[in-house]
Amino acid sequence: MMHFKKRHDFKHKKFKNPPIIEAIFELRWKVRENGDPLIKLIDKKFKFFPGRFFDRIKKNYPEVEVLPNSTMPDDLNEYLPRFRFRNQPNSYPLIQIGPGVITVNFDKNFTQELFFNTCMDVLNVFFEVLPDIELNEVILHYIDGFKFDYEKDNAFNYLEESLSTYFRFNLDLFENTKINSLPIKFHLESNFLVEEPPGYFMCQFRSGRKRIDKEKIIVMDTIFRSFGNNLPKIEKLDDWLYNADNIIHNWFLKMIDKIKYKYE
Repeated sequence: MMHFKKRHDFKHKKFKNPPIIEAIFELRWKVRENGDPLIKLIDKKFKFFPGRFFDRIKKNYPEVEVLPNSTMPDDLNEYLPRFRFRNQPNSYPLIQIGPGVITVNFDKNFTQELFFNTCMDVLNVFFEVLPDIELNEVILHYIDGFKFDYEKDNAFNYLEESLSTYFRFNLDLFENTKINSLPIKFHLESNFLVEEPPGYFMCQFRSGRKRIDKEKIIVMDTIFRSFGNNLPKIEKLDDWLYNADNIIHNWFLKMIDKIKYKYE
């Protein structure tokens, strides 16, 4: 039986007021023969998986939400969560499951150690219930939000001055036009190949708003993904998550170095 051990050797300190909105670990497994999208879903085990999985986690996650995707035909909701489990209504952390997918989600009230060890607990239960799966993709996704009124001030200036990111259009492009040079909406994305652990790192900036008070923010997504030939062995998922998490955290700390005093 697969068993992942907890770790306590995390070096990054916890910020008092971190800009993080959500941290997500996502595991996907294959549900079609040879990955052919024309073949109907073969994830027959999923029909029994939710009940068996919940039976093992209900002590810590007794609240169950049936998501709208649960009413969709199987062929249309591949890798879309159908069920969500929480300790209390609207609380974090939460677990989501669907055909070919399981996620562990945390909000800002977490530490690297708590996030990692919770993911290990969930994976241990997952592989107890579904031991014979073939991995399709593993993803680690951090979402951070930086308060900024991009309709009033230039977001590209903020990225350059505060987040070590340089991007702007030549002002000559706006001369003799009626186009205002202030970007009121934007979406910037860059992807990078990573040697160890093998995979791809993505950093993305976009205009956005907070969910509750709708305050304007610059959203930063940092994502590490491994798929295809870059997939880790199942028994090495703990090492993958540990290393991917450190890559994202090190990048994040360098990126916010000029403004980290706001969050300490």
